[in-house]
Amino acid sequence: MENGLMRNLKERCKSGNDKVYSSSFIFRIKKEDSEFERFNNLIDKAANANQGFLGKERWVNPKENKKAVTYYWDSLESLKTFSNHPDHQRAKQRYKQWYYGYEVIISNILTIKSDEKI
Repeated sequence: MENGLMRNLKERCKSGNDKVYSSSFIFRIKKEDSEFERFNNLIDKAANANQGFLGKERWVNPKENKKAVTYYWDSLESLKTFSNHPDHQRAKQRYKQWYYGYEVIISNILTIKSDEKI
């Protein structure tokens, strides 16, 4: 039942030779309009075009009006390339239109444990 992304990430961690980094973008929604969706799609395309991009997950916490997107990367260089992408930079300049606030957490993933049932 375990999804393919987690299986692949777990294998990378298990090998000991391959690194896995994550960047979690957590935000409180103010407004989702057509421009938000357009930038969201452009950012997804930028991530998918990055050779070091391993995948992503999205989470929603409606009770606290929060959303999160966790991107997985094979290197910090790939993450920096994504972060510096022109579409990503343009969206960051306009974040106050769409978010009440945000935080970004960068992590080096050492291991992934699972009972493989989610």
